[in-house]
Amino acid sequence: MIDEKPLIKFKFLELQRKFSFILLFTLLFHHAFSEETDLIEIYNKAVAHDALLASVEFENQATQELISQGRSLFFPSITANIGFDEKDNERKILTSEISSNVLLSGDKADFHSYDYGITIKQPLFNYGAFQQYKKILSQTSLSEKKLLLAQQDLMYRVSLVYFETLMARDEIDLLNAQKKSISEQLLEARARYNAGLISITDVNEAQTKSSMIEAQKIAAIQKLKIKHRQIESLTGEFPKKIKGINTVIGFEELKDIIDKWISLAIENNLELRIKQDEIKIAEGEIKVRKSDRYPTIDAIATRSRNWDKGGYPYGAIQNEGSRSFSDVLGVQINIPIFSGGFASSRVREAQKLKLKTMEDAEYLKRQVELKVRENYLNLQANYAEIEAYQQALSSSKLQVESTQLAFKEGLRNSVEVLVAQQVLFNAKRDLLKSRYNYLMNIINLKLSVGILAFEDLQEINQYLSSQ
Repeated sequence: MIDEKPLIKFKFLELQRKFSFILLFTLLFHHAFSEETDLIEIYNKAVAHDALLASVEFENQATQELISQGRSLFFPSITANIGFDEKDNERKILTSEISSNVLLSGDKADFHSYDYGITIKQPLFNYGAFQQYKKILSQTSLSEKKLLLAQQDLMYRVSLVYFETLMARDEIDLLNAQKKSISEQLLEARARYNAGLISITDVNEAQTKSSMIEAQKIAAIQKLKIKHRQIESLTGEFPKKIKGINTVIGFEELKDIIDKWISLAIENNLELRIKQDEIKIAEGEIKVRKSDRYPTIDAIATRSRNWDKGGYPYGAIQNEGSRSFSDVLGVQINIPIFSGGFASSRVREAQKLKLKTMEDAEYLKRQVELKVRENYLNLQANYAEIEAYQQALSSSKLQVESTQLAFKEGLRNSVEVLVAQQVLFNAKRDLLKSRYNYLMNIINLKLSVGILAFEDLQEINQYLSSQ
């Protein structure tokens, strides 16, 4: 009689292994799906890792310290000094008159001297310090705007590499699909050639096209690898998979007036606002240099003490030494009179530098207006392109179907089928590219206006979905 217990145990272990395998497969699938990342996740990682943004943040923190330095110009300054001297001197007396004086007849001096002093200085009037502080406030304002600009620049860089990565990945998918279609066409051509219905030229055309697609695929894979490394450079992590565009979501046409966007740019563009702060800094520098001609008034209090431990330096009679004390309280006025024209030259130099900054600002303003117009028109063109490429895609699909049918009936050759397929895949590629360009031009437009924010990335992120 066969014992059934080992058999039951074996079946139980087999079921347990199968269940463990299914559970492991489910966990791996879930893990692989959870590794899919989107635009916001990549941006958040880039904020924590990007060295360029970190550099600007540290620069901003350093600039904030200028406020404390500027305030210190109005506070009192205290200095102290301590001295100790050990004197060991010897002299030769040449006249008898000195040698007859008991107090001065000595020829050696060996004693110690101690002294200390403290000085407190409080500015009462310093026009230059006041103007320097105002200039520092403009510098800190400029630094804050540079930090905002760096944050917007990071949003742009992350978005650009994200959509370029999607385009590189889609290029590979399109080439794979095209390769599959060409392979099917090649099989059809060989079958018809073997049946004596077409010439060898049709087979060769399909074979050549297949080889060309394979070469293009190698280049596309290399491009995708480079884009992955660029994401790694921004975030510090190699991306596993990123979400693509949801093809169901539609795009909206931009209906705002261009002048509205230009007005917003003149008011909010960070590069223009930085130039405005640079003009304020240049004006402050002029006032600081003009202050070299103004008097300064300070209240001063000093106290000093001195001890000599040997009396008269060369006295024949030594005593316990001498002490001196001094306390001073007063007001010190410094009036610059003439510096050889140095102060006036410095003022003229600062005035010319301000004019240069103003011209730079005017040039930048014109460039910003041009950039806003360009991005606005590009966005409108992208919307029209999306509509046109969608129609072209529908038409090319019908063209491929009709050409393939005509090929099977002997009315078209293999070259015409391949051309129709190429038109189809070009339409698919151009449609995808126009979608990415639309989203990027939204970012470009808001960046040129100066209103690009994290909320804009969140809005664009809604266009993405799992593939």
